[in-house]
Amino acid sequence: MGVIGLSMHKKTQLIQKIIASGLLFLALAPQGSQIAQSQERSAFLLRLNCVDTGIGNWARRVEDVAVGKAVYTSRLYMGAGDSDSVAALTCRLQPNEQNVIFQTLNLEFGMRDNYRRRPDVVVKVYLDGVQAQSQTVSPGGQPASVSLDVTTTNNVSIEAECSSKSQYCDRVYFWQASLGIAP
Repeated sequence: MGVIGLSMHKKTQLIQKIIASGLLFLALAPQGSQIAQSQERSAFLLRLNCVDTGIGNWARRVEDVAVGKAVYTSRLYMGAGDSDSVAALTCRLQPNEQNVIFQTLNLEFGMRDNYRRRPDVVVKVYLDGVQAQSQTVSPGGQPASVSLDVTTTNNVSIEAECSSKSQYCDRVYFWQASLGIAP
């Protein structure tokens, strides 16, 4: 009879633990679903129809870079080169193969901590040919970010222009280049 009582006690403890776990799950579940619903869907900018529109270069390449003493995984770089060239790309947002409406353009970028003596680069963003934003980034400086409403935009252009007339500029690295998709 002592063995049966011990077994029953363990079963009771197990049931209590299951009930407590279930209550904890139910208490946390609504918060988790609200967080998931508030996140917007997004697409990487270079998945659209993008073309080269400058003399400098740009490329889609994944690599880790140090910017502002932090490591970021870059997905795109733009190299302005010298004063005679501008790295530029233009992407068509509308119409697109996915038949979606994009809400926001989100960019996060910076220059590597290496080569601190290189000149600054000015990153300009154009929406349908009109300059919407301009950010200057420096080697070893802090990251920059841009968030723009593109709901009614057909084309977006990004340019990276060297600020020096005599020195070579290093690349600008983008770890965020996404388009938020409207629900």
